[in-house]
Amino acid sequence: MKQRFIFDLDGTLLYGDFSKEIKYFKNTLGKDSEKFLSEYQELLLEYENTHLKYDTEDLSNYYKNKTGINITKEIIDGWVKINADINDILLEETTDMLKYLKSKNKSLVVLTNWFRYTQVTRLKNAGILKYFDEIYTGDTVLKPNKESYINACGQYSPSECLMIGDTIDKDVLGPNKYGIDSIFYNPEGKEYDKQKITSIDSFNKIQELF
Repeated sequence: MKQRFIFDLDGTLLYGDFSKEIKYFKNTLGKDSEKFLSEYQELLLEYENTHLKYDTEDLSNYYKNKTGINITKEIIDGWVKINADINDILLEETTDMLKYLKSKNKSLVVLTNWFRYTQVTRLKNAGILKYFDEIYTGDTVLKPNKESYINACGQYSPSECLMIGDTIDKDVLGPNKYGIDSIFYNPEGKEYDKQKITSIDSFNKIQELF
């Protein structure tokens, strides 16, 4: 029986409007912003796949080396703060699902690949932080590192845990490698291997499954 539910954040629990992030880089970087914005997201994914955790100074140096643009630690710090104040969409079905699982005495946690300050603030602003026993973030250890998934299990065994997220490699296949079952949250109807992956397109289906 599943006792702990591990949730991804972006694209799963919350849908963020990152226009403030774009505006921030345009204002901060000026003429260099176009080049930076054309590649920063791809580079961020590369960083996550090659590093153990997020660190503002290390991320600063990484971007400097990759882009040739002077991305200072202060710019990264500002980015973290800006993202804590973005506009997020919280679906009613998400809140209903969290209430349902808590009524069943399930342990709920978040496992997300960004800085703790940003993600905890967003969950608090959305009014759902209270449902979670712990928030595991990328400045401790990044998905898909093994330690990230094991940490998120807490006192529970991997077989007692279930991860739910919208990214197949980090939220589905990643935890599967270490004995944690998963559900692919797929409201957009993306293609996936139906033989190997369990998927839902709405959190309303959680009550049917558990």
